[in-house]
Amino acid sequence: MAKKADLLLHPIRMRIIQQLMLGKPLTAAQLLVELGDVPQATLYRHIHLLIEADMIEVVDTNNVKGTEERVFSVKKDHIQISEKESEVTSQEDHLRHFSAFHANLLQLATSYITENPPSQYKENGFGYWFAPMHLTNDEFQELIDSINTYIERAIQNEPTPERTPRMFAGMFIPQKSKGQSHK
Repeated sequence: MAKKADLLLHPIRMRIIQQLMLGKPLTAAQLLVELGDVPQATLYRHIHLLIEADMIEVVDTNNVKGTEERVFSVKKDHIQISEKESEVTSQEDHLRHFSAFHANLLQLATSYITENPPSQYKENGFGYWFAPMHLTNDEFQELIDSINTYIERAIQNEPTPERTPRMFAGMFIPQKSKGQSHK
């Protein structure tokens, strides 16, 4: 079996997981509509891989014109990449994974930007930025713990008409400054 990161950080599989995490479980037909540009056979192949990897599951079935239609949901506890896997992944694979992650973010941002005027960005919560920080290892861990607390709480929110689905992506990139090394 492929590494979890290789399975998750594929452009189409990332989009399938994201769609399933945005709200209620979806059928393959609904995923086809939501993804828009993925051929049906390709979608089914990637759904099958995600089921085999235990990352998504069939949570219901519908009988549609004598055919069983499966309803899929993400197994949220099964899509995290472990520290151990991350530590043994080569630098080349990390670069490949980061490129796939970045390409997915670019696709999401491009879709949003082309479908919404700039006057709506603030109201909708769209933005991008970076903020250099100077932190000790303890301060950094405290920051990570507090961010994780708020994100975990927000992830538990059920979809409602009042709640706008928003994709949050973050990263920290240690920077060298004169006379310092990464610790």
